[in-house]
Amino acid sequence: MRILLLAHAFAPFNASGAVRAVKLAEHLLATGHDVRVITGTPHPYPETLATTFPADRVTATPWLRVEAPLDALRRQLGHRVGRTSAPASPGGRSRPSLAARGVLAYRNVLSVPDPQIGWLPYAVAAGRRLIENWRPELIYSTALPFASHMVAARLAKRAGCPWVGEFRDLFSANPYSDVWPWRARLDTRIERRVMASASAVVSVSPQMTSYLADLHAKPAVTVMNGFDPADFARAPDMTGMFDARRIAIVYTGIIYPGRRDPAALIAALAMLGETRQAFDVRFYGPPADAVMPAARAAGVDDVVSVHPPVPYLQSLGLQKAADVLLLLLWDSPLEKGVLTGKLFEYIGAGRSILSLGCLDGAAAELVRAHDLGLAATDPAIIADWLGARARAKTTGTTTPPASRPDPVSLFSRRAQFEQLERFLTAQGLLSAPQAHGARTAS
Repeated sequence: MRILLLAHAFAPFNASGAVRAVKLAEHLLATGHDVRVITGTPHPYPETLATTFPADRVTATPWLRVEAPLDALRRQLGHRVGRTSAPASPGGRSRPSLAARGVLAYRNVLSVPDPQIGWLPYAVAAGRRLIENWRPELIYSTALPFASHMVAARLAKRAGCPWVGEFRDLFSANPYSDVWPWRARLDTRIERRVMASASAVVSVSPQMTSYLADLHAKPAVTVMNGFDPADFARAPDMTGMFDARRIAIVYTGIIYPGRRDPAALIAALAMLGETRQAFDVRFYGPPADAVMPAARAAGVDDVVSVHPPVPYLQSLGLQKAADVLLLLLWDSPLEKGVLTGKLFEYIGAGRSILSLGCLDGAAAELVRAHDLGLAATDPAIIADWLGARARAKTTGTTTPPASRPDPVSLFSRRAQFEQLERFLTAQGLLSAPQAHGARTAS
């Protein structure tokens, strides 16, 4: 079956959304479908994501950076863009700086529906050229950015085929969206209008799926991110980077200060006193100023370090070599439906997981349900858990990684994508691939 995949980010750019898109494209091609991809380039991500998906099946288009002036402003003003002013009176509320308010106003007025709207004309033009000689039977778009779904709706109308919209994150109800009330209402109207022509909706957690099914009155399915066992088999052995006498806690990715940040872990390390010396806490990816000032203030900067981002397979090697893998969630009800791709990487690595934030959310529930580690927000509880691990390490009674009931059959990408195929087939949107479909000529 001819399937067109729309993904704003794709290999070689190493972004979490790109990883899922790449794995889906590889899976569909391997199962015999004739798959093509339209993506954007370039991106501000490391070009370190390898793929077996043939380059001649990928059309990479440029895109207009609507927020280019904001990038220039950040380079000029640096951290002052996000600075808040002091309250006018004791106990008063601080206000964003003038620069921060300017950034917010710019985004509300011009980044509609999102900063990647500048990809729309290029992707639509590329899709129309493709359709002239190769007409898709199904279009599958992955978002965010929501602009991907706008492209899908237009191309599906042109090709006369159905399209399916995947939400890795919510759009109009995104908990990380900082928009004015009128803009939030506009986003909801845009989402409803665009998704009206979709045949089905896909999301990555049950909570998100339920919300989207109600909002759009469409058939919907949960397809979690999953992990690829083959990636871990290819990942380099990085155990030599860690001191076997210490407990390595590793985080790979970015940090959202005040939301997804390691404050509870830093406070727990401070509670441990000298016992903290049993730990080696490493962050790969975030800027040092997102972690180290708090670590220094707590007096634990001697066991905490920040390192540059690493290629995808190297990050998996680090995860396999660690003792504990750190998962950061926003401690807010808005985070309840979030199941990040990082969580499934951690499951694939087979290490214990320390999940911070949103104790009644989907991620924390999964950690508890499958005995994957600890989900907590209280530094005292975290300190007790870490202290027990330190004592076990000292006495030589360290327990093996947490037992996970058949993680491959439950959480592998293949298992999740097979669930997607069953859903699409049941909806009449996917048919068995034709013989040698994956080798159909351009």
